[in-house]
Amino acid sequence: KPQEPSEKMPRSRLASLALVALCLFAFACSARAALDPSWQDTETTTKMYNVITNHENEDLKKMLDEDEDIAAVRAADGRGPMWWAHEAKNEEAMELLKKAGADENWQDADGKTCKDFTHGQMTDYMKKLFAEQEAAAEEQRRKLQEQVDADDDDDDDDDDDDDDDDDEDDKEE
Repeated sequence: KPQEPSEKMPRSRLASLALVALCLFAFACSARAALDPSWQDTETTTKMYNVITNHENEDLKKMLDEDEDIAAVRAADGRGPMWWAHEAKNEEAMELLKKAGADENWQDADGKTCKDFTHGQMTDYMKKLFAEQEAAAEEQRRKLQEQVDADDDDDDDDDDDDDDDDDEDDKEE
């Protein structure tokens, strides 16, 4: 028999749904908890990346002299100066960064260190993030196109064939 809207849901089913919701919430939180909120793509991370990958080690030394903490900055994918130094095979930068406190055992968003990830490839985290952003952008494009299509059908101007009264307006003038 179909359940009437006024009947209460059995406690066991309600408990099961609550447990599923709690598990999904915990899973979502644990996935985000592994990522440090300070991991951001910033002007500093971009500048560090460029200096390190271009082997501009004098500039790197000056930057580290001004603020050693920048040896620990991280981009949104959890990678930072030590990863970029390894990727660029910039031995001098690696040494400067180690002296400033950077650690080759730090892990990125995928749990990989600068020594055990594939250079030149996005982390799984960034691939997922980009896919989500692209899906959201596609949805926004679709909604905007629907709006444009709806607006085109409702106007009274003379630049389309959507209204019968366009020609009538011209005759009255």
